[in-house]
Amino acid sequence: MGYMVYMDNKGDAEGNYTLIGRLEHHSNPGEYGLYPIGGFQYPNNFSELPRYGLENRRAPIDEPPCGYYDEMCQSAETMEIVGAVSGGIMVVLVMVACILYRNWRYEQELDSLLWKIDSKDIQINEWATKNPMAPKNSKKSRGLYSTVRTSQLSLTSNPDIDFRHASVYTQLGFYKGRVVAVKPIASKAVDVTRKVKLELKVMRDLHHDNLLSFIGACVDPANVCIVVEYCSRGSLKDILENEDVKLDNMFIASLVGDIIQGMIFLHDSAVRSHGNLKTSNCLVDSRWVVKIADFGIHALKSEEESETEQSIIEDDKYQLYKAPELLRDTCAHPRGTQKGDVYSFAIVLYEIHGRRGPYGITDKTPAQIVTLVMAGPQPGYGFTSSRYGDSTSKPLLGVLESCFDCVRTALPECWAEHPDDRPDMRQIRDKLRPLRKGMKPNIFDNMLAMMEKYANNLEALVDERTDQLIEEKKKTEALLYEMLPRYVAEQLKSGFKVEAESFDQVTIYFSDIVGFTEMSAESTPLQVIDFLSDLYTCFDSIIGNYDVYKVETIGDAYMVENGLELLVNGNEHAGEVSSMSLHLLDAIKKFKYDIVQMTLLSCVLAYTLALCVQVWLV
Repeated sequence: MGYMVYMDNKGDAEGNYTLIGRLEHHSNPGEYGLYPIGGFQYPNNFSELPRYGLENRRAPIDEPPCGYYDEMCQSAETMEIVGAVSGGIMVVLVMVACILYRNWRYEQELDSLLWKIDSKDIQINEWATKNPMAPKNSKKSRGLYSTVRTSQLSLTSNPDIDFRHASVYTQLGFYKGRVVAVKPIASKAVDVTRKVKLELKVMRDLHHDNLLSFIGACVDPANVCIVVEYCSRGSLKDILENEDVKLDNMFIASLVGDIIQGMIFLHDSAVRSHGNLKTSNCLVDSRWVVKIADFGIHALKSEEESETEQSIIEDDKYQLYKAPELLRDTCAHPRGTQKGDVYSFAIVLYEIHGRRGPYGITDKTPAQIVTLVMAGPQPGYGFTSSRYGDSTSKPLLGVLESCFDCVRTALPECWAEHPDDRPDMRQIRDKLRPLRKGMKPNIFDNMLAMMEKYANNLEALVDERTDQLIEEKKKTEALLYEMLPRYVAEQLKSGFKVEAESFDQVTIYFSDIVGFTEMSAESTPLQVIDFLSDLYTCFDSIIGNYDVYKVETIGDAYMVENGLELLVNGNEHAGEVSSMSLHLLDAIKKFKYDIVQMTLLSCVLAYTLALCVQVWLV
C-alpha cells in the first residue's frame, strides 16, 4: 500500500502488500465484499525478509471449479433428468422382479396341486357295509350315518343321465372330519394339464356364502370325482316340488336374495358366468341358505361333457332354462354368458313363485317349448297372456297375481329376446329390493328377529299370566282356609300328613231348619238355594264377631266349634258359642223370605248344645 516501506541492510526497499479477495461477509451471510485474505509478515522484529502468509484462509485456486467456460459442470436439469430416469429404471426393475416372483409363486401353487385329494382319504357311504369289521359305534360312522339319513341331493347336470350305470345322486363321503358330497366323473383317467390346474385352483380359491364350496378333486385312475360341500336339505327343485313345505314371503325373499348375491359374486370372479343355472343346481343347506352349484370345472369334465352331449341335448327339461341365443348356437361354450345367466335366473324366479315347474302348468311338452323358444317370438302363438303384450314363447305371468309387482315387472325384462335388453344381476337386485323390505339379510336373522319379538311379547304375557295365577292362588287358599282349619291347610299345602289329635274340652254348635223337607218339596230348586244362601250369609256375618270356627257341612245343617288348638281361649269357649247362639236366635226372628207368595216368619229352630263334652276329632 506504500505507506510503510522497509529498507534492508543493502538498501533495498521491501514494500508492504496485502492480497484482497471477494469473500462472503462473516456476520451477514449472502453479502459479499473485498476483504484481505493474506499479506507480508516480518518475523523477528524485521531482522529477516518478510514472508507472505495467509490469514486463516485457503489459497486461491488457479482455475474455477467448473472451468472458465463451465465445461466441467453439468446443469441441474441434466441431473434431475438423470435421477428421474434412474429412479424409473429402478421402479421398473422392482416391478418386474415382483411380477416374476409372483408368477413363480403362482406356478409353484399350480404345481403343488393343493386341490388334489387321495381317493383313500374319502370314506364313502358304503364304507361300513364294505368293511364288516369296522366299528359300528365309532364317532366317524355315527356322524356319517346320521347325515346319510337325510335326503340326498342331485349335483349332476342332468338327474336323468346315467353315467355308465353310476348313481345319479351324489354319493356321501367322510373327508377330514366332515361329510362331503362326492360327484363321480365318467372319465377313467384325467390328463392334468395346465388348463385343468388353473381351473381347479380358481375353484379352490373361490369362497362365498352363496356358492357351493369346492373342496377338491380326485384324479386317480378309475376314481375320478369332485368333492364339494354337502347341503342336507337337498336342492331348491326338491323343496319347490314338496307341497308339504310352505314358503311365505320371507322365505321366498331370502331364497331369491341368496341366488342374486351368489350370481353377482360369480360374475365378478374369474369364472365370469355359470352357464347351467337352474333350481336343481341351487342347493339348500341346514341353515336354509341357498348355495349355487355346478359351475366351472369345464376342463376337467370336457371328456364327460363330450360323451354325454347327445344325452343332454335330448333332455328337453335341461334346455328349458337356457337362453334362446345359446339354444341356437350349437358351438356355445358350456360356461355360457352372463346375459344367458340372467335369462336362466328369470326362469328360476318364475318357478320359485309359481311352484309349478319352469314354465308352469301347460299342455305343451318340453320339446315343443324348446322349439318355440329357439324359433323366437311368434305373434299370436305362445305362452304369454295377451294382457301383458304380444304373445311370445315365455311362461304365463297371469298365474303370479299374488306375487309382488316388482317380480312381474322384472321377469319380462330378464327373459327379453335380445341379450342386450336384459339387465345385469346388480340391476336385478335393485329391481327386486322391495321383496326384502323390512327384512334382515338372511332368513336366520329374520327368524331370530321374530323370535326376539315373540320373546318380548311372551315375557309380557308371562307377567300377566303370573299375576292371574297369584290371584287365583289367593282365591284357592281363601277357599281352602274356609273348608279346613288354617293349620291343617298349611300342613296339606306343605305336603305333610295330618295326624289325628284329641282335645279334652270343646264346645260344638249345631243348628237345623225345621220343616226343611216339606218346604223343599213345595219350592223350586233355585228358591231353595236362594233361601239357604241368604240364611247362611246372615249366619256367617254374625259368627265373624266371635272367636269361633265354622265347620263346613252339607244340607241345611250349620256347625260351629270352639276349643280346638286353633282357637285356644281357656274356658271361654262355651261362653263364646252360647253368646253366638243367642245372637243367631235373635237374628232369626227378624229374618224373612218369600216362598210361593208366603212369608216365612219363623221356620228355623236353633238347637244349641252348649255343654262341655269330650270328643274325638279325626
